[in-house]
Amino acid sequence: GFLRLDDGRLETLALEDLRYGAPRKAADADRILVTRQDWQTFPDLWVTDGDFSSWTRVTEANPWQDEYLWGRRILFDYELADGTPLQGTLAIPETWESGQRLPMIVRFYEQYSQDLHAYPTPTYRHQPNFAGYVSRGYLLMQPDVHFRTRTTHSDMLEAIEAATQAVIDLGYADPDAIGLSGHSFSGGGGAYIATRSKMFAAVAHGAAPINLVSEFNQLFVGSGQNNHSYDIYGQGRYGTNPYDDFDLYWDQSPISGVEEMDTPVLYLHGEADPIVNWEQGLEWYNALRFLGKPIIWLSYPDEGHGLSQLANRIDFQRRLEQFFGHHLRGEPAPDWMTEGVPHLDKARHLRGFAPGPIGWGGRSGG
Repeated sequence: GFLRLDDGRLETLALEDLRYGAPRKAADADRILVTRQDWQTFPDLWVTDGDFSSWTRVTEANPWQDEYLWGRRILFDYELADGTPLQGTLAIPETWESGQRLPMIVRFYEQYSQDLHAYPTPTYRHQPNFAGYVSRGYLLMQPDVHFRTRTTHSDMLEAIEAATQAVIDLGYADPDAIGLSGHSFSGGGGAYIATRSKMFAAVAHGAAPINLVSEFNQLFVGSGQNNHSYDIYGQGRYGTNPYDDFDLYWDQSPISGVEEMDTPVLYLHGEADPIVNWEQGLEWYNALRFLGKPIIWLSYPDEGHGLSQLANRIDFQRRLEQFFGHHLRGEPAPDWMTEGVPHLDKARHLRGFAPGPIGWGGRSGG
């Protein structure tokens, strides 16, 4: 919302269940340009006066949304075992009926509850197309994670399982049809959860630090820095190094749990990743393949930490859709999942696979 500070007192000018974009005031008029959005409302431009008492819409940039099933998003509460309160968001399809349990995809990173009113712009990226999945009848849950020091991946596991159980207890999710998605920092968490949890029917993740012991001395190629500061003091939050506490780094590494893992995994990594070495993915894939574990690796040449080329983005979204469709909805597995694609056939297969729209749920039943 918007508030005015006047002589030490706060006056509420506008407070709605919406997310406002950064306002821009006209230079010579008492008019302010601002965006307003929530899950169902595209962030069009609006003009208001200095008191935010009247609003005039000036754009309608996405009229086509009305043709599709869009759903809604709610906020829910859950707790960790020690009583720490957390929140998450849950996007629910329009077609959901009371008592119906649906397949669910969990997407996590650090904090997501602040995105309750964020509009899910449809896009081809390295993560699920949120609005598209909800349109097709999936729940989409995004939980907050409470981090301590030294237990980053364990903290992810605890929070994600607690949030997932909360949505099951609320009666929305089918406990046998839940998928997990993460990338980079949460890609490592996704790998760790895949090796420790039995709650998920499938895990899709990418660009993940898999072996924290070897990763510690590898480089952020883009900057030339190693991972020492990142792992000890930064987002890694481990507070020590593998020479002083090898067991900690090994226990928090996904690679240490591969022997017990049986969750199907779809793994994405760009071969020119400047942030997480591609060899981390290679170690993950080779270990799981050696042990006969269910992993599919999508390795994209000339791609970095995410996917920049449109053909590769479309390719990944199509494969992700089919991967979750098979494991969460029982749809037939396509040949690329059961037979694989030989390295020498990758370019030809990409050209033949990528074209075409990603699935959506239309109001006419499409």
